Amino acid sequence: MSPPSIFGNTFMNHSLTRRQALQTLSAASAIAIPGTVWASKWPEKPIRLMVGFPAGGGADAMARTIGSELQKLLGSAVIVENKNGATGTICGQFVAQAAPDGYTLMLAHISSNAIGPLLLAKGKYHPLDDFTPIGLAAITPHLLVVNPKLPVKTVPELIALAKAKPGKLTFMSAGMGSAPHLAGESFKLAAGVDVLHVPFKGTGEAITSLLAGEVDMTFSTTGSTMQHVKAGKLRAIATCSAKRLHVLPDLPAVAETLKGYEATTWYGLAGPAKLPPELVKRLESALQTVLRLPHVQTRFGELDAETRTGSAADFRSFWQAELAKYAQLIAKTNLQMS
Repeated sequence: MSPPSIFGNTFMNHSLTRRQALQTLSAASAIAIPGTVWASKWPEKPIRLMVGFPAGGGADAMARTIGSELQKLLGSAVIVENKNGATGTICGQFVAQAAPDGYTLMLAHISSNAIGPLLLAKGKYHPLDDFTPIGLAAITPHLLVVNPKLPVKTVPELIALAKAKPGKLTFMSAGMGSAPHLAGESFKLAAGVDVLHVPFKGTGEAITSLLAGEVDMTFSTTGSTMQHVKAGKLRAIATCSAKRLHVLPDLPAVAETLKGYEATTWYGLAGPAKLPPELVKRLESALQTVLRLPHVQTRFGELDAETRTGSAADFRSFWQAELAKYAQLIAKTNLQMS
């Protein structure tokens, strides 16, 4: 006599066929790993790529370049949407609250995903825990640029002048909590000088003021300053990258005078927290393919940005280091938003 089955008489009277058994196991697997089934079908509708800055700017151009190539690889439209304001933090908060289904991504940015949530949008969302890193995309160096009327040509000369005139020299930025603002604050701390920060409502307005000599200097990106340096309207005295730039080999780095100083703007691809690992791997692979395309690298070069490749884990580590760096800077300078 056969031993009793755990399924009782039903199993004895209606034994499962091989096909039914496999279907049962497949259904059980789908229940155990809910993301696997739908992730294999993703994407089934357009993907939104959110940008926290206005159309026509560098961040927007990068997003559109990445998006146009991603849609070729993913087989679905990638629509770039600009949700600008508050140095990108309005966009950051929006994406942080989005469903982790792979249909809402963002061009992560140093302002919206590091400095902003630590300072401007403090408490509204976590700069890293509310996101899923996918990959670092590009880095744009900053330049220390002065109005030609300022009688300095080197970093040591600038520091000496600032110490001789405490609180008299000014540096501008595109707004409180922006990357150039924090680059200036970092310089002040490292050099031990008192320089007044003058915030503007945008990069264009700020550069116009610098050109007019209404402010003395800036720590802005190469994209916003280089054309004016080449035209002789502004004077670059140093790069804010860790080392000299290969495109400007004769321009010293601030770090040659102030050891460890570095200020750059970075861009990456991210989604809301808890994106399924299957989607992260697929997006990570697609992004790395895009960033290795020669015409994408050329386009980023035109935007004064250098493409960067690496895994999602690499991006997370980089992001964590940036957060630690700026959290420490904000604490040391006791920086507050009014």
